[in-house]
Amino acid sequence: MKKLYKKILTGAFILLFVFLFKLPNVDAASCRIGVSAPSSAVVGQSFKVTVTVSGSASIGSWEYTLSYDSSKVRLNSGTLHVVDYGNGSKTSASYTYSFTALTSGTATFKPVNASVLDYTSTNECLSSTGSASVSMKTMAEIEAGYSRNNNLASLSVEGAELSPAFDKNTLEYSATLPVDTTKAKIIATPEDSKSSITGAGEIDVVDGLNKVEVVVTAQHGEKKTYVINLTVEELDPIKVKVDGKNYTIVRKSGQIEDIPVGFSETKIKIEDQEVAAYENKEASIMLVALKDEEGEVRLFIYDKKTKKFSKFNEVAGTGLYLLILDEADEDIPYGFKKTSVKIGDDKVTAYKYVLDDDKNHYLVYAQNLQTGDKGFYVYDKEDASFQRYYENLDNSKNTIIMYLFFIAAGLLLVLLLIILVSIFKNAFTKKERKIEKYQRKIDKLKDKLNKKENDEDNDSYDIDEVDERPSIKKVEEDEYVVPKKSRKEKLKELEDAKKRLDKSKPKYRRISLEDDDI
Repeated sequence: MKKLYKKILTGAFILLFVFLFKLPNVDAASCRIGVSAPSSAVVGQSFKVTVTVSGSASIGSWEYTLSYDSSKVRLNSGTLHVVDYGNGSKTSASYTYSFTALTSGTATFKPVNASVLDYTSTNECLSSTGSASVSMKTMAEIEAGYSRNNNLASLSVEGAELSPAFDKNTLEYSATLPVDTTKAKIIATPEDSKSSITGAGEIDVVDGLNKVEVVVTAQHGEKKTYVINLTVEELDPIKVKVDGKNYTIVRKSGQIEDIPVGFSETKIKIEDQEVAAYENKEASIMLVALKDEEGEVRLFIYDKKTKKFSKFNEVAGTGLYLLILDEADEDIPYGFKKTSVKIGDDKVTAYKYVLDDDKNHYLVYAQNLQTGDKGFYVYDKEDASFQRYYENLDNSKNTIIMYLFFIAAGLLLVLLLIILVSIFKNAFTKKERKIEKYQRKIDKLKDKLNKKENDEDNDSYDIDEVDERPSIKKVEEDEYVVPKKSRKEKLKELEDAKKRLDKSKPKYRRISLEDDDI
């Protein structure tokens, strides 16, 4: 009995010990390591992976190594083997990694060799580790899976009936709305929920034709446009013609969203009907909205006196708001000629400097809509900017005079070159002409000598017929150089030569060489 009592006492003591020392472990903290990453990635692009260490209570210290397949992804940043600890207040810690997808496939990221200790008990508290997988595809593979469906399932205009009835393959419709309608509601539903729609919803409309475009873009990128020619009925439309094109006056106010700077909305009467207009008192300009046959609304200048319309070519640049005018009210700056240039969608009158081949800068005549002042402005076509032109007339004239001076100087230089060439040519040919001159004199004297001998001697002979006699021959340039002697000396030498020739002339008689008759 005594032994049984000891056994019971010993068992009770053991249970009490277990209860006292093991009870805190019943509520011991649980910890885990989780991994988060995008579900998909494009090959060649980077993505992020986040590892989070967390616990139900403060975490003391932890360790893990992030594993991944290096043949599928490349690590860009982040420490794979992490050993860290907390300060008693941390219940979680996160670590971010950057990877680049290298090839198509699935990449899995998982912490291994992981351990987390509870801060209070320093006991192991890691209960689970997570992982994340990323599906990687090339852009071509991704786009191949995109939907190409860009059809509408339905299309309607609230309060109006489409004509013809809607069909997803019919792209153009007509509808009519009652008088005084200013808003229209377009209802469109895509066939594919992955496609997108623009142009639907509540839109502003004006009297007459309104062209509404509903564009459906498929997930793959293909677009399809449905057109609704929406007509708002109006009473007694006012028709006008500008530059040969038909327009309808927009009578209602609120139809112009962006009123030009310096203009305020007002009312005027045209053909006894009240019409919305926009007035600039500084510039004394009145604008009226006109709608063309395509339904496009645009502002035009209205002249109350002539009751005519003209184009409103408003431009803005570097803080200026200008109205380009076709005709200048003042003289065109000296040295400029009239031409044209395209500014925005309009071709306007412009002026170019006659001696300038710059294709980017033009002069235009415009009115400042903020001050009402008119004047010339320099338009830079390259950056579409304007700058006030301040003319310096004297400088312009001096520039012209300078160019004229250069032209005159060039002509004078050409004339001087011609004179120099002529002088050099004369210098090179002077010697030859001199020889020819003296040769003519020799020939003249020779003729005189022959004539004189013929008069003295009836036998009349030519001094050139006797071989023994010296003969006068034409002197070639390379054989003879005429000595520089006076004319008197040359005549005397010729006379002396003739006398010597006469003295040495042989006495002979004519002999026949023919045989005597026997």
